[in-house]
Amino acid sequence: MFFTASLRSALFSKKLPALCALALFCVAAPAANAATHHRSLARRHPRLRALAHVFADVTVPGAGLLLDEDEEAPADGKQYELKLVRAHTNEMVDVVYRIGDTYIPEALDKLNTFLRDSHNQEVSEYDPREFDVLHTMLAKVNKPGSVIDILSGYRSQETNDALRESGKTNAAKHSEHIEAKAIDLRVDGVPAATLRDAALELGVGGVGYYPKAQFVHVDVGPVREWTYAPHARKARGHGRRRSRRSKRS
Repeated sequence: MFFTASLRSALFSKKLPALCALALFCVAAPAANAATHHRSLARRHPRLRALAHVFADVTVPGAGLLLDEDEEAPADGKQYELKLVRAHTNEMVDVVYRIGDTYIPEALDKLNTFLRDSHNQEVSEYDPREFDVLHTMLAKVNKPGSVIDILSGYRSQETNDALRESGKTNAAKHSEHIEAKAIDLRVDGVPAATLRDAALELGVGGVGYYPKAQFVHVDVGPVREWTYAPHARKARGHGRRRSRRSKRS
């Protein structure tokens, strides 16, 4: 009896590691399969991949104050820096446009000039809240200080009308670009869908998503959202644009 019990004990002790390994495999295998399935879904669906991005807990700062010409910029306070580039012209601007609650006039002038109508060189005065949205959006995707590639800034009424007549763009009749409140942009290394979701989380103005061209429109007009997918529209057999809240601007 003692010999039999000892033999059983020895056999059980040898089988125990194998049984433990088998149990761990049974637990880990479904989890691994689930993770693989999730990655596969994310690759097929950019929206899911964007939603998986962990955004920083930041909000758009309140509207700042504009200095008078004879006032000096504050020496202390949080500095808000923007780096903008126009890839097709190799122009770049890097400015601190706001310190604390104060906008810096000289920096705003540089941004206004940089964002001029590229077709006729007309300059307008941008709503500085647009710059706050851009700055916060970068912080939201954990890319503070990144360079923003500007595709379209201010548009004069003349340019906007010409773009609409050409039929080659999605320019709206009453575009926020005309009001110097909108920018079309990309950020290197950040998917457009991720930028779109970050901008939507800010809850400020309009956000347009252009998946084929991989850029986003961000403005400080009325709150709304849209996706421009011309091929999808043709496939559905009508010319309406897909929008969740209202028409583009």
